[in-house]
This record gives sequence, C-alpha cells and structure tokens, in this order.
Amino acid sequence: MGLLTGDALWTLGVAVAIFLLLVDLMHRRQRWAARYPPGPMPLPGLGNLLQIDFQNMTNSFQKLRFRFGDVFSLQLAWKPAIVLNGLAAVREALVNHSEDTSDRPWMPVYEHLGLGPRSQGVIMATYGPAWREQRRFSVSTMRNFGLGKKSLERWVTEEASCLCTAFANEAGHPFSPRTLLNKAVCNVISSLIYAHRFEYDDQRLAKILDLLEDLLKEESGLVPMVLNVVPVLLRIPGLPGKVFPAQKAFMALLDELLTEHRMTRDPAQPPRDLTDAFLAEVEKAASNRRLMR
Repeated sequence: MGLLTGDALWTLGVAVAIFLLLVDLMHRRQRWAARYPPGPMPLPGLGNLLQIDFQNMTNSFQKLRFRFGDVFSLQLAWKPAIVLNGLAAVREALVNHSEDTSDRPWMPVYEHLGLGPRSQGVIMATYGPAWREQRRFSVSTMRNFGLGKKSLERWVTEEASCLCTAFANEAGHPFSPRTLLNKAVCNVISSLIYAHRFEYDDQRLAKILDLLEDLLKEESGLVPMVLNVVPVLLRIPGLPGKVFPAQKAFMALLDELLTEHRMTRDPAQPPRDLTDAFLAEVEKAASNRRLMR
C-alpha cells in the first residue's frame, strides 16, 4: 500500500472536515431544535457568530426579532443562547420564572482578572448559597449607609449642587453635559463605596470613566465571544492582556484605591463606607474559621 501524496492528503483532509461539519450540524439540529425557540440557521462549527454584528448588537437583534418574534435562539459556536425582547417576554422570564432564570453563565474571559469559583463577587456569582450570602450582606450594608432612605439624599443633593456649579462655569456656552453627568453619578457611587468624592477635574476620575467605557467596548466584540466559546485560547500567553487591556487597567486602578483605603482605615471605628464594612466582614469570617480549627 503506497503512501498518500500531498494532493491526496489535502483532498482527504477537506473531505474529513466537511464530514465533521455536517455531523456537527445534524447533531446540533437534532439536539437543540426541539428544545429551543426558533432562530436563524447556524453554520457548522461557528453557529451564528458570523450573522451577528457585535459592534451593533441591538440592530442585529432587532432584525432577528422581526423574523422570529420576541423570543428566539442563537448558537454561539457550540453554546446555545436565548434572546428576549419586549417587556412581556422579559417579565415572563425574569419575574414569573425568576428561580429558573436567576443563575448566570460563567464567562471564562473573566478568569484572567482573578475571578473564579472561590472569588465570584456578587454580579458574576452563580445562583446559590454563596451568592445569597453576598447579596444579603451587600443590600443590608448599603441600607445602613442610606440606600433607599432619606439619608442618601444628602450625598445626592451635595453632588447635584456641584453639578449645577459646573454647568454654571460654562458661562452660557454650548457644551455636552454627558461627561459631567457621568462624573456626578460616579461620585455618588464612590461616596457610598469609598467615602470619597472626586473633583470634576481629577485626572483619576477621568481615567476611571474612560476605562469603564473602553472595557464595555472590549466585552461586546467578536473576539471576546469567540474566547468564551473556545476558552482554551485564553491559555495562549499574553493573549488576555492584549484583548482586554482596559479591564486589566481598571482592576489595577481599583486595587490602588483599595490599598489607599486600607491605609486610612481604623478597625476600632465604625465603618465609613461599604468597603470598610466588607473588610471587617472578611476579617470576622477569617477569625471564625481559625476558631473552628
């Protein structure tokens, strides 16, 4: 039996690839067609990745909504996804069936930021006892600091006064209020979390807002979607840092703020903000674990 030539190997490789793609397509249709809402025909291997404009997902979903209705499904490579449109569909899923839709899918792209099974936080945590405990602590602590009460109005009123002053400084010239409004909202959140207010000309505040905008853009592109469905690519050295530079920079900035906060914290005094309360709770939990040993 002779060896295959280069042309024969190429032909055989193409045939095997086509066969595997067809098997993938038939398996996908047989397994998912009866279990998921209607949606566009997925491509073998890629699913619907090439049929979505990740730079304008709202427009893509709107077009698919006209074709398939308020609830339709997509195949992101080998992962199925369901898209909800309209108040009725969202209410049905998130309110009437809240227990079934409360969990969050794990995003492998966040592993390079340090998030994992033992450090999921609140937003990215899977629905379960750990998430309930974190949420209970966060809500009760923020209420102690005035969330949902009139005491929070003081921070909002003070920031609104600063915002009006910044508007007045424009001296009647036309300007876009977007940046100033974002800074005002950021300051109210910062007051609750760090007990710190930034001046509107503070370069660190401007950097925070710029990084927030950049990291939202980083997460909405095609490359992050591919990395989520093919997480093995994240093992390539240096790739996450190049794909998500804003996320890395934003987390480094938060670490810097946290380090400054630890230096000024006095454990003997009542918590100044949510961060103080969280650090105290972490120390309390660590102390309890040591006592149980």
